[in-house]
Amino acid sequence: MVYLSNYLTPHTDTVGDIELLRSVFRACMGRRVQLLFVAGPAGAEDATDAAEQTGKGIIARAANDLCRYYAAREGVQTKILRVPFLYTASAALEDPFFAPLFDACLTGSVALQGAVDAAFPLLCAEELAVLVRRIFDSWDASFETLDVADTFHHTSGEVGEALKALFPGLAVTYGDSAGYALPASDVVRVRYGWFQRYDLLRDLSTIQARWDTGRAKKVNPLRAAIDRIQLRTLPIKCLETGVAWVLFEVLERLFSQSAQLNVLDYRLLYVVLIGTLYGLDFGLVAALLASVGLAVSYFTQYGYTFQGLFYEPSNWLPFIAYFVVGAVCGYVQLRNSEAIKVERNRNELVRNRNTFLTQLYHDAIEDKRTYKRQIVGRHDSFGKIFAVTQELDVLNPRDIYRKCCELMSEILENDSVAIYHVSGGAFARLVAASPAIAEDATRSFSLEQLAPLLGGGGRSNLWVNRELTPRLPMFGYTIERDGAPAVLISVRRAAQNQMTLYYQNLFRILCGLVESALGRAFDYEAVAQDKRCVDGTCVLKQAAFGQELAAEQALADSKMGSFLLLRVVPGMEPVGELVGAIGSAIRENDAAGLVDGDVLYLLMRQAKACDLPIIRERLSAKQIAVEPVDGEDIVALLQHISYTGDGEGGAA
Repeated sequence: MVYLSNYLTPHTDTVGDIELLRSVFRACMGRRVQLLFVAGPAGAEDATDAAEQTGKGIIARAANDLCRYYAAREGVQTKILRVPFLYTASAALEDPFFAPLFDACLTGSVALQGAVDAAFPLLCAEELAVLVRRIFDSWDASFETLDVADTFHHTSGEVGEALKALFPGLAVTYGDSAGYALPASDVVRVRYGWFQRYDLLRDLSTIQARWDTGRAKKVNPLRAAIDRIQLRTLPIKCLETGVAWVLFEVLERLFSQSAQLNVLDYRLLYVVLIGTLYGLDFGLVAALLASVGLAVSYFTQYGYTFQGLFYEPSNWLPFIAYFVVGAVCGYVQLRNSEAIKVERNRNELVRNRNTFLTQLYHDAIEDKRTYKRQIVGRHDSFGKIFAVTQELDVLNPRDIYRKCCELMSEILENDSVAIYHVSGGAFARLVAASPAIAEDATRSFSLEQLAPLLGGGGRSNLWVNRELTPRLPMFGYTIERDGAPAVLISVRRAAQNQMTLYYQNLFRILCGLVESALGRAFDYEAVAQDKRCVDGTCVLKQAAFGQELAAEQALADSKMGSFLLLRVVPGMEPVGELVGAIGSAIRENDAAGLVDGDVLYLLMRQAKACDLPIIRERLSAKQIAVEPVDGEDIVALLQHISYTGDGEGGAA
């Protein structure tokens, strides 16, 4: 059972909501009933300040308390669903709020109760029907309050501006109400997979056009008059039947002595008229009244007695004729009314279907034009995908990481992209992150912590955090190399409207492009490893190290990462021995480079100045002393490497 509160539309002034709800609960007591109470935003529990409380809010919260009482004391399975104000975009229904609002707009001025910046949450009733069905499909007996968040966050001022666009010259005045702000909750999204898709400001023009079309419909005046007569209430019909009987009896008496007008049976005409207008029941009543009038005329005008009238069968014929004619006319009227009603319903259905198909046709034409305009310019179009492919056409993985963060932040409209590189088969270390989260992003995960993400993507390698597991991102994509995880691309947080299949597919496509680019870059590094590194070591030559340092500097300049550049202080050991031993002293994702043949540098990725003591302690255990290189010296070193090069093994 679904109970819709009276406060589901703005500016509601109806009364008796709590009394009716109580009677419904009393009828449900002792029965296996699942009751969903759909309340409006006026009953928000967090509006407890005196300035935020209104009479409607107090009544709405009292209805919530009534639901809790009967759920706890009487065992009625109840849930409260608190939703924004409802409107309908259906052509077959009249919106209880916008139809009167549009009528008021025709006068040239309209008043909204909310202030200009007051929240005006609105939800399409057709979307609510989908959510209600899903709630009942997975119903449980526990009492709870479910909140539907206001996705679009419209205000009274925005609605007023939309009305001005539909009604040129309209004057809109605003009140001082602060509106109703619904609490932000994602329970409905997570549990039922439901999202609000329809935006009022986009639907408003369609609703207004349908209202205008319905208002302009013309009705046949004669048909309208007959419909009004047939739709009158029972007392009015009875009164009209009695008045008509008196009128026709008077006509019968007046014209009974006329040779020309006496040939017409006015009582029979009365029976035909009433039976034709009001149906079988009133046709028989009219026949009875006509029979009474005929019997009285026999007694008064012709001197008949009851015995003479009753025992002469030929006198029965007029009475029988009245009842037969009344029954036949009433039956014909009843059958015709039912046939007309059926045909009207069919015509209305065909008309609605035609209107719907026409609207679909116009929408399809408009969508075609819109898509044609957006096919190249839109941020997630095929033209943009081609641009992404060109952007990622580089051979340095660090440049790919930086471009990946930039492009995904732009296309996905999300500022929480992070990329991790799996090193040593045990840890995933941060290599790049969006500027908004670069400072507080987790710099290292163990593969055990990422087990749900690495093993839950299936064949597509895409994983979605539908269980909202803490410390794990909302989206994750694993790039494998040689059958093992190599790179992890993640989106740490996602808005409610981004938890959609479209968003997942877009994320998968972009990650697939990045995977292809990284595959080429990793293959190139593997092939050029001997040319890039000093023979027999993992220490990069001067040109290759310069490219790695430039890529890290670009990440730092974009606020997507950090690094420390350390210069190895010459000691007792020759540089050649340090070059051979440095590989075991640094992490797999760090880099070492030899500049000018005798100066050894260490590039500590995703490290900060606060990490320097720990790094020095670790290197001291290997008998390696280092000193940091500051920003100006880094720029000078890059310029020096760019100017001199090493003449061999430079990365393309």
